[in-house]
Amino acid sequence: MNLYSLTLVLYLFLIYWLIVLALDRKGILERFNISAFGPVLMIRTRRGERLLEHLAKGGRKERFWRIYANIGTILVLITMTFMFILVVWSVYAMALMPPEPTKIHEPRNWLLIPGLNEFIPMLAWIGFVVSLVVHELSHAVLSTVEGIKVKSMGLLVAVVPIGAFAEPDSEQLFGEKRKESGKKRGEASEAGETETIKKKVATSRERTRILSAGVTSNFGVAFIAFLFFFAILFSVQPLDGTMLFVHKVLEGSSAEKFVLESGVVITGINGSKITNESLERMNKALEEKTEIVFTVLDKNGKEREIVIEGGYESVGLIIGGVVDGSPAYKAGLKEGMSIIRMDTETIDDYVDFQNFMNQTVPGQIVEVETRGGKFIVELGQVDRDEKGYLGVFFNPYNSLGMIVVDSKVYLESLQALPSLFLTISPLQWFYGWILLTIMPIDPPPSGFGGFNPLLIHLYEPVGVASFFGGGIFWIADVLFWVGWINFYVGLFNCLPAVPLDGGYVFREMLNPVLRGIKEEKRKEKIVKAIVSLIAMVIFSSIIILLFGPYLL
Repeated sequence: MNLYSLTLVLYLFLIYWLIVLALDRKGILERFNISAFGPVLMIRTRRGERLLEHLAKGGRKERFWRIYANIGTILVLITMTFMFILVVWSVYAMALMPPEPTKIHEPRNWLLIPGLNEFIPMLAWIGFVVSLVVHELSHAVLSTVEGIKVKSMGLLVAVVPIGAFAEPDSEQLFGEKRKESGKKRGEASEAGETETIKKKVATSRERTRILSAGVTSNFGVAFIAFLFFFAILFSVQPLDGTMLFVHKVLEGSSAEKFVLESGVVITGINGSKITNESLERMNKALEEKTEIVFTVLDKNGKEREIVIEGGYESVGLIIGGVVDGSPAYKAGLKEGMSIIRMDTETIDDYVDFQNFMNQTVPGQIVEVETRGGKFIVELGQVDRDEKGYLGVFFNPYNSLGMIVVDSKVYLESLQALPSLFLTISPLQWFYGWILLTIMPIDPPPSGFGGFNPLLIHLYEPVGVASFFGGGIFWIADVLFWVGWINFYVGLFNCLPAVPLDGGYVFREMLNPVLRGIKEEKRKEKIVKAIVSLIAMVIFSSIIILLFGPYLL
């Protein structure tokens, strides 16, 4: 978003806010049961009461919803533990290796707002609205099942919907067991005498079911949406001919100099479609540093040609990581350095490096030249290997300074993701959850942000999916964003920090753990102290994760 567009949006938002203030002061909003909190409107309605009764009431329905919420409670507890460990571990990892600030850390990308967050397109509003409605409707349904009055439901709006809510009677859900009503008894009552009415108060188990219902439904919707999304992934195939997705471009490299950027697709080389032969010619041209003409599709799906002039400077071999305690580590080699020479041998790629290392022996002294300087390394030994050991691994950049991924390989990597959840390995599940969480911000070959507008040029539907034509890719995008946003909203709400659902569930779980404390007031103080401490740890950790790259 450029400065002009940003200024226009801010002016429009200011006009909207002034209109809200004027309507609120004149009492017009109150007439329609709308409350204003600054620019945010809370639009209430009671029209959903019949729908709630229809969904919740009846013996079988009530049994179903209670079983559903009980299963959800177990899921919430597992996810709560996972999220707490993930947040704390992320802060620890950041303290050990502070990352450089990237687009991910920009303030606009902190919020899960489609259009504002540059990784989340406007199409994702469908998923956003679905997640809000499903979450709050589930709270309302379980409240009705447990006999807790739902005073109202509605939306939170700031120009566009930013939230939804169900408003159960807080006194029944959390509060007092008795309340004095102002009603008179009738003819048998003396004037002014009031009746004490008992109000149902949710038990701890009922309260936990109600609080867990929203997250459970978010995960349920995410599961169904992802199920159909991956079914579509197995119903498409790459178009005839190979295409190369530019996964990453090294800053300051020759590729960047010639205006190649990550996220574009190379569809042709030297005026012809990409084949095995043209790939061999490209590799030879890269080796000899002769001129290459790439036909590319940019991020908006527009085709253009990029001429790579001959005689460019090779980026060398980029170090992707250094093994702790290895000879490279002791010599001072670091991630991101580019090896261009070892002793007298020029290093342009991994093949050059491997050929050199095959001729070395443990204990040999090697001079490693990088773009940042020269390092003297005494090679080590691994097991009984007769070759020398350096202790580095590399990012697969070519001599231009870019990593490219075959369109077929990319599709296969996406199709392989569900298999992580079909194993019994907790580590595979953990890895799968992480991959799902970061898919929109992680570039291919592991990330995904939608087929449109770029990837639709790489694939075509087959079988039953072909009846939908190009529309199948729009359906896949909608399913992906409905699944991903519901998944993300569910994960975030499972954090054990009030006012999130996970925080209230965590508080309920503490009560039976502390049942040895007989004095209720003392137990309540201890519970509040523990919940507040955990919430403080989580929110401070989130702040560190947001600001850490700039401060550390």
